[in-house]
Amino acid sequence: MIHAVILAGGWGSRFWPQSRKKFPKQLLCIAKGYSPLENLLKILRPQIPRERIWLVTNQEHLQGLCRQLPGLSRKNILAEPLAKNTAAAIGWAAVTVKKADPQALMVVLSSDQIFGQKKLIWQAIRDACKRAREQNALVVMGIRPNRAATEYGYLKIARRRGKIQNSRIYKVEKFTEKPNLKSAQRFFKNKNYLWNAGIFVWQAAAILEAFKKYLPKTYAGLENIDKAFGRRQYSAQLVKAYRRFKNISIDYGILEKARNIYAVVGNFLWRDLGSWQSLAQGILRPDGMGNVVSGLHKGIKTKNSVIFSGDKHLIATLGVHNLVIVHTPSATLVCRKDQAQDVKKLTHALEKDQRFKKYL
Repeated sequence: MIHAVILAGGWGSRFWPQSRKKFPKQLLCIAKGYSPLENLLKILRPQIPRERIWLVTNQEHLQGLCRQLPGLSRKNILAEPLAKNTAAAIGWAAVTVKKADPQALMVVLSSDQIFGQKKLIWQAIRDACKRAREQNALVVMGIRPNRAATEYGYLKIARRRGKIQNSRIYKVEKFTEKPNLKSAQRFFKNKNYLWNAGIFVWQAAAILEAFKKYLPKTYAGLENIDKAFGRRQYSAQLVKAYRRFKNISIDYGILEKARNIYAVVGNFLWRDLGSWQSLAQGILRPDGMGNVVSGLHKGIKTKNSVIFSGDKHLIATLGVHNLVIVHTPSATLVCRKDQAQDVKKLTHALEKDQRFKKYL
């Protein structure tokens, strides 16, 4: 059976000051009046029952997630004792899901992405599940680029004799992390490259075998967690294993090394809620001056900016362009739009200064 695993551990520092450590971006109602997490569950629920939907998060976000998702059983929310990147999160989820269903197919998704066109999403998931089941493969969703994006990873897909092997499914030759602009422009012109959507499909048993081969120390810890299920020492064993897990992504730790990787091209609406700039890239519709605005704003000669405020605080702008301006009751952000990806650096600086940690 198909199980959905939603990764909801990060707090979205690039969306500061709206996103905070105790109220992460996946819970923010930024687009269309509901959060990315609520949107994702609306897509999943008609096809996958609640008992087969799993969330991997952390202790800080647990209460907020439970409040926003009252229909999801607490036992299906896996709160990590430590943040150790996506390999650890997916490994723990795989052990848990396999314990509940030894034949499980896992669809791994991120909680901070915006999806549309449900029928096309489910067609892509079914195609991926079929390949994962028939060939014991690890399947990645790819999106055809519509611009030279530097904020996404890329997949290089294989061709044979100049013709595409299959109209929907391709062998993956190479993963490339976020490229510089020159490389992104080259990838955009080359039909062999797809954006890596960060959506994965595989059998729980298959990904655990990949852990055994490529991350053997992590696999040893996962085995110990598996053996402790239902016992009093489970929580202690979980913490012990997490302390020893390598802090590495599933992409670096396994997918870039494995040979049985395939890509399914997703023709559905997909947007990554990566930074404030991403709102102007297909998530929210700009006005006639290219501004994406939420809340009270009055502008003169204001162009191509992202402006967020509440209903009781006016932001007035004059003669500005390509800015991000975000106001909250306790903090205000102003930056150039082309530097929105670097807001994470700003939050790191705030964290190091004792005076400002309370604003994160």
